[in-house]
Amino acid sequence: MLNRILLIAVVGVFATISASAQAKLEVVGGDTYDWGKVKPPKEGYLEASIQMKNTGDRAVRITEVRPGCGCTKTDPDKYDLKPGEISTMKVKLNISPTQAGSLTKSITLSWADLAGNDALKEFRTSGKTVPSGADTNIRTGYLWLKADVQREIAFNPSMYFAFNDLKVGVEATSKVEMVNNSDADVTLSDWQTEGGVVVNHTGRVVVKAKSKLDIIAKLVPLAKGNYNGGVKFKTTHPDNPDVDLRAYGFVQESTSPVFQNAPAKP
Repeated sequence: MLNRILLIAVVGVFATISASAQAKLEVVGGDTYDWGKVKPPKEGYLEASIQMKNTGDRAVRITEVRPGCGCTKTDPDKYDLKPGEISTMKVKLNISPTQAGSLTKSITLSWADLAGNDALKEFRTSGKTVPSGADTNIRTGYLWLKADVQREIAFNPSMYFAFNDLKVGVEATSKVEMVNNSDADVTLSDWQTEGGVVVNHTGRVVVKAKSKLDIIAKLVPLAKGNYNGGVKFKTTHPDNPDVDLRAYGFVQESTSPVFQNAPAKP
């Protein structure tokens, strides 16, 4: 009777250990890497080293590290990790020339029990039966990359003029707002335009510290099809000595009787 009780106790302990034994992978420091408030990097990206640790009691295999749009990564230095081992990789968060404010991107991490993953691979390649109780599950988590990009000179809603609903011979308007977030006044000068654009500023324009300026472009298209133009100017701010605001749109035929009845070109 005593032997039976001991046997039941041992089986119970083994079941508890088996239930808790599973593949576990965690990002050291938490699943979010936050650069906080940063100035736009000259390299065009922010970089960090990320460590992933096997916090379980079974060997783990990293099966996939998939960056989302806007970020990249290097290959981890280890894919197979014993309990307690760490794998390191470098990640980059790309910052576009006009990116400003809060930014969040993700990288998908997938991992599996090493023995179970090997058994699954062998089954797929040779048809060998997967041992009973093998853990073949693929687990997935996310690494979040965050930054708050602080630009002293910003352009809203973007760094180009979007001309919508362009028609031949009909005036169209588009606006870009320049924001001076710096503590000093910024002077704009040397205005140039391309593609028939007329801009609402000429000569020297001073944008006071912590203030905004509307840059308004007007256009009367002369021919249908894709349109490209722009506005260029110089500033006294060291981060933006030369600004090039491109202009885009698609010109359609006008429904105006004037253009409908215009004589055909020879």
